[in-house]
Amino acid sequence: MDTATEVKSIQKFNPLVKIWTKPRISIRYILENKKFAWVFLLVSLAGMSTVLDAASSANIADRVNTSVGGIFFFSLLLGPILGLVIWVLSGLLYWGIGKIFSGTATFKEVLKATAWANIPIILSLLLWIPDIQVFKLGAFSAFPPPISPGEGGIIIVSSILEMVLSIWYIVILIKAIAEAHQFSSWKALGTAILPGGIMLIFIALLVFVS
Repeated sequence: MDTATEVKSIQKFNPLVKIWTKPRISIRYILENKKFAWVFLLVSLAGMSTVLDAASSANIADRVNTSVGGIFFFSLLLGPILGLVIWVLSGLLYWGIGKIFSGTATFKEVLKATAWANIPIILSLLLWIPDIQVFKLGAFSAFPPPISPGEGGIIIVSSILEMVLSIWYIVILIKAIAEAHQFSSWKALGTAILPGGIMLIFIALLVFVS
């Protein structure tokens, strides 16, 4: 039974739940039943997560006089814009490279599928709650405050969950590309990896030339 037939055989189907265990079937259901307007909310939330992660990695609190509320407000403003740019550019690459591997998806289908693949990234926003509770502004600094053993345990659990969600995002993304293009997960893996490889080659050439 292919994914399209299996979706039709299911009367009650919640893609937000099923996407974790049956990503291809979920993506097929989404492509056939969900409105395109939903993707803008998903992309905006994923963009917020990206901005917060970038602010933490850049230790923004050590560079700018700000607050936790200020950083979250900034992510609320910049996140949707950044999310939209990353989504469209990556979608264009996944669509174009997928065509090289004989993929059949339209650009709109690739955009829709990859937007829904962001569910684990969006869920990871909840992990900022314990991080901020423990570190406060130190979550965005290279010099976080001292914490108790209990708080350290909370951060360890949070870090493990973040790692699991990141891995599952990659899995769902590959399955989403595969289902949209109607080819194997191996081809989808190549489609997802190739843009990164091209970027690394481009950067290496720039470094060599300079």
